[in-house]
Amino acid sequence: MKDNRLAKGFLLMMGANVTFCVMSGLIRNASNIDAYKTTLFRFIIGLALLGVAAIAGKIKLRFVNIRFLFLRGIFGGLAVFFFFLSIAKLGVGKGTVLNSLYPIFASILGVIFLGERLCWRRSLAIVISFVGIYLLTVQRDPGSGSFANFGMYEIIALLGSVFSGLAIVVIKRLHDTDSTYAIFFSQCVVGTWLMVLPANLVPCEVGYRGGMLLVMIGLSAAFAQLMMTEGYRYLSVTTGSLLSLLLPVMNFALGVYVFEETLSLGSVIGSAIVLACCAAVIAFEK
Repeated sequence: MKDNRLAKGFLLMMGANVTFCVMSGLIRNASNIDAYKTTLFRFIIGLALLGVAAIAGKIKLRFVNIRFLFLRGIFGGLAVFFFFLSIAKLGVGKGTVLNSLYPIFASILGVIFLGERLCWRRSLAIVISFVGIYLLTVQRDPGSGSFANFGMYEIIALLGSVFSGLAIVVIKRLHDTDSTYAIFFSQCVVGTWLMVLPANLVPCEVGYRGGMLLVMIGLSAAFAQLMMTEGYRYLSVTTGSLLSLLLPVMNFALGVYVFEETLSLGSVIGSAIVLACCAAVIAFEK
């Protein structure tokens, strides 16, 4: 019975990773559409799916800790927006790896806001991860011989990781009072309100193809989120989090082999260091 639960959880998490990877490819194809609109559709379709499930009686939406649900919506909404923007501007591989740093920032923020303690192994992994960030984001300029190319979108991608870390800290508090569906629903509600105004103010010709891409991005994101949520029912948080780190590896391959994104040797080594440190931080968590 236990093996069946583990197998089911593994299949759900792998399905979520594949679907998230598809979503990343769709975002890369929709790079001509501003990130406000892609993020807005991601939340609207999530709202629609959860709303229909609630009306049909498949899930129950009960909200208890309103203040923290609101904070989860703000942090999660901004994290998704920065993730979508960094993929569109930096590429699937680099953008995803930088956004995958959230376990590092969640550990640091957990010490500050939740009073958690860091063992020396997790602390060492956090320190080493910044070496990986440096190698991934700062590359040598062949013309001048100096190091450059750490720009605005790299900072935005790192900010996305910080907001994801904040969202995880809030989610840890919310799990004592609210259901997973209520937590996800709050992100969709607040995220919709965050994006609805800028999405309509920024001029952009979407067209029929763009509209189809937006719908597919929203559907893939919602189904991936629901599969991941269901997967955690059968897996421990540590196991599920480690499996989720396969997503940046898959997106890295997607960027290189499908979208022909070029990465220097330093970027590849930096990516490997970042992912290894994230895995270590998760694995060493009690």
